[in-house]
Amino acid sequence: MLFKIKKLKNIENINGILVPVYLDQIKNFKVNRFFLLYGKKNRIRGNHAHKKCTQIFVPLSGSTQLEIIKEKKKKIILSSKNKKMLIIPPLHWCKINFLEKNSSLLVICNVKFLEREYIRNFKDFLKLIK
Repeated sequence: MLFKIKKLKNIENINGILVPVYLDQIKNFKVNRFFLLYGKKNRIRGNHAHKKCTQIFVPLSGSTQLEIIKEKKKKIILSSKNKKMLIIPPLHWCKINFLEKNSSLLVICNVKFLEREYIRNFKDFLKLIK
């Protein structure tokens, strides 16, 4: 499975906007943890891959650039204004750059935190995907 960008619905009325996220639409995905990720402008987070974990990134505020590497490198901008979420399956290298002050992401995972599940060395990652 390659990474996917999914458009999120906007339900708007005079009181504001509701943006629902339906996780049951994602095949073989059971939520095991989620966390909020805050970053400082032009600072990098992530910069690793997962062996088994699929992650869903939902922008909450500001904008972030995610650089995804599998066979090729792809840069994707997520913004709280464009109402899209990004689904990244295992064995995809992900580097997150926060483009604006006070940018944040909701990250939803289908695997509990285990340090041995992470691939933190890029050369090791390249060996695994070949």
